[in-house]
Amino acid sequence: MALTIARFAAAPIVAGLIFLASQLLYTEGRDWTVTVLSFALVVFILAALTDWLDGALARKLDAVSPLGAALDHAADKALTTATLVALGATFLPLDLTIAAALLVTRDIAVGGLREGLSLSGRALPVASLGKLKTVVTMVAIGAAIAFQIARLAIAEGAIVSVVEVLSRFTLWSAVILALWSGVEYFVAAFRK
Repeated sequence: MALTIARFAAAPIVAGLIFLASQLLYTEGRDWTVTVLSFALVVFILAALTDWLDGALARKLDAVSPLGAALDHAADKALTTATLVALGATFLPLDLTIAAALLVTRDIAVGGLREGLSLSGRALPVASLGKLKTVVTMVAIGAAIAFQIARLAIAEGAIVSVVEVLSRFTLWSAVILALWSGVEYFVAAFRK
């Protein structure tokens, strides 16, 4: 549970650091912006790793509970949503901002579906495709932050190009997985 709470706490920290970095770009220049974005990336990676560690420990210690699973899922959504909104509002180009908006919208829709089903006494467990989507989304967010760091620190070159391609590929892959798994969740919810 402590790891889940840490992930909740990390969400506004990462988002705040991204917003701070965007302001520093105009007031202090690239060096401070890169430093703050690097710190945001480290906090994001550590928080994302707690998701894996949290699940592994819960299974190993036989401490899996419905409340723990629900909070774990909500912590993932808080971390990814806060970070995607911050990136979309500050650093992402238009096409990746659209991808971020699609991811956030899908997560809200599936969250609403889960809540509605729970009110009627039904559950919608997380499917393996949904878990894969979460992993790819977290990798994509890390790559997007790393791309901004590379773009500002290096400006151009092979490294920047590789990180940009990785960022775009993983973010749009996350969108495809999100939409696919979202359709599966809605089909499962309305299946008799």
